[in-house]
Order: sequence, then structure tokens, then C-alpha cells
Amino acid sequence: MALHLPKPRTTKPPQQAVGLDGLKVTVAAAATTGVEKSKQVKSGGLAGLTSKVSVAQLRKELGNEGLRQAAIDAGRTPPSDRTLRRWAQQGRIPHADVLERAQRRAAIERLGGIDAVAAKIGRSRSAVSRYRSGDTNELRADASKKLKTVKAQDIMKRAGVLRPDGTPKRAVIRVRGGVMVRNGADEGYDYRVRTLDFANSDTPFSSDESRELAAALANDDHARVVALLERHATLDYPENKGFNTYSDQFGFHFDHIDSVHIDWI
Repeated sequence: MALHLPKPRTTKPPQQAVGLDGLKVTVAAAATTGVEKSKQVKSGGLAGLTSKVSVAQLRKELGNEGLRQAAIDAGRTPPSDRTLRRWAQQGRIPHADVLERAQRRAAIERLGGIDAVAAKIGRSRSAVSRYRSGDTNELRADASKKLKTVKAQDIMKRAGVLRPDGTPKRAVIRVRGGVMVRNGADEGYDYRVRTLDFANSDTPFSSDESRELAAALANDDHARVVALLERHATLDYPENKGFNTYSDQFGFHFDHIDSVHIDWI
């Protein structure tokens, strides 16, 4: 008897995000994908705002021995120098578990090493070591949140988003994508593809909003990035004024995002 399997999903499902003030909303997967792709454009102002770095950079930061140790931590045979060169040349590590451990190891080294990270997040040296090796998949909730914060702060600093005194630069944003303004659960006005220049909004992105946006980019929380953009477009963008709130049923929403460009001033 023939086996009838479900057809593969052609589009990614919507994603949940937490915006400002803890507001939980749903954003389109095509919008989050657009943000992720925009990070690959060096002139777009998003380069460097990611927790994931290239394989070549991982090899440069960890050396061959560090990458070998990541493979050992994942329970795999230590790769040869030739294999490591091939990984760097191809820009990929073919094993997701090895890549994850290499990214963790590199992130901890950038933050000063195991002892420095342990002091910053209030955990023991052994706890951080177990997390780095993958013996512990996640740190405790409070420590995980602290690590996420210090990692984002370091990434923002390296990407030039923070001033020398640690205060954030202000984000001046242009977004191009398919949009919809909804005034009810099933009602809305499709404006199709538009370019929004947030520099022209009645209230430009504040320092606090800019920090939240940069931190979301640094943490690769692209759904939260979309939620922040949609909220600002709903409440402060001239053409969309008139909404008192932003939610799944009301306000400005991206159906998809083609590009995001940010100047940090």
C-alpha cells in the first residue's frame, strides 16, 4: 500500500516575538528572513551585529586546536589540518554540533575566557566550562539571560554601535518590503511593496529603541527586530498614524522584508 506523506511546507510558519514592554506578537517568517539576509550586506549597517561568525573567523580566533577540541566535545574524530583548511575555504562546518560548540567556545574567548564569563554571569567556572563543551545545553535562566546580555554588549561594541562611554548610537533606518496596515483581525489595507524611511517619522528611533534593536540584531533575534520596526511604524511613522496600539490584529505589519539599511549616528 502506498505511503501518503504530507507535502513539505513551502513557506515558513509565522514566528513569535517579544517587542518593547513585553508585548508578544506574531511576525511573518519572510520578514525575519529579510532581516537575516540584510546582515550579509556589508554596506547596510548591520554587518557584525550577529552572534555567529564565519568559519574562517572561528579558525582565526580558536586556531586549529580550538576547532579540534570543539569536534572532540561533540564526540567526533578530531579533524586534520587539511580538513580544517577545507572547512575555512568552503565557509562551512558540515556538522551542526561541532559548529555550535565552536561558536560557543569563540564567544567565551571573546568575553575574556571561562573565568571572566563566570564572574560576569555569577556562575562557577565548571558551569561555564560544561556549557562551552556542550555537556550542559543551557545555563540556568538567570545566568543564560546575563550571558545573552554580555554577549550582545560585546558584539555591539565590536560593531561600532556603542560610543566609547557605552551609550548607544541612534539608529536611522530604511526598510523596503511588502506591508499591510490592519485595523481589525481580518481587515486591512495592502500597500504592497514600500520603502519606509524612518528618519522621516514624527518621532525618530530613540536611544533606548536603538539599543533594543541593536541587541536583538546581536542576539540574532530577527523576529524581535521585525516587531520593533512594526511597532515604531505603527505609532510614529507619518503615513500610518491613527493607531493607538500595536498587536497582531491592529497596526502596521510586514508581509516580507526585502532589505534593511541602518546608519548609526
